[in-house]
Amino acid sequence: MTVPYGTRSLYISCSDDKQFGGIRRLIHKLGGQHGAHPFDWKGGHLDLAGRRVLQRVLISGHGNGDSAGFELSSARSLRPCSLSLPRRTGLYLMGCYQGGKRRRLAWAAGTGVAADRVFGNGGETESALSTCLLLHLLEGGPASLDRWFCLWMRCNDAARPYFPIIRSTYARTGADPLAALAQLKAEGALDDVFREFADFLSVIQRQPAYLADLA
Repeated sequence: MTVPYGTRSLYISCSDDKQFGGIRRLIHKLGGQHGAHPFDWKGGHLDLAGRRVLQRVLISGHGNGDSAGFELSSARSLRPCSLSLPRRTGLYLMGCYQGGKRRRLAWAAGTGVAADRVFGNGGETESALSTCLLLHLLEGGPASLDRWFCLWMRCNDAARPYFPIIRSTYARTGADPLAALAQLKAEGALDDVFREFADFLSVIQRQPAYLADLA
């Protein structure tokens, strides 16, 4: 599979796990926007260093807890050395543990991207929140990525202490995102998160189908 010339926004999916079902569907849909392309990563190396019009690359998958990379225990592993990118391309690492300083420097060194153009979250992230991020891109277009990615990082940090509650509530409500959301709001533990990130989380009620049956 190749990346067409003229691609400005590249969305890479590394995982076929069930919890990434909505993400995969959204990446395929986002890839249909003008100047965008979806890429189902199967391993190997992708050299896009000469693609000067490439503005942003977003990678989705299970981030590794021990080193820079996605899906490192599978044949679909994607490491910093797996990609060659233009220096000023924005690299958005939508997975766990990839945003700490050492990881970002490793991604910069491996891909050729400037260190200040590598973005990610240093801790555990939640795939439901990643789905929300992509839904906002579907509504606002790829140029809105910087805004929503920043909110994605902050929302993960704020919600992380409640990840076990969120996941157990989702399972208890039969993987129904609206039922889970109503239950979490009724219980009140995440009131501060819902208040601070109301705009980011509002997309769940507009597009619940992408967050259904992911457990």
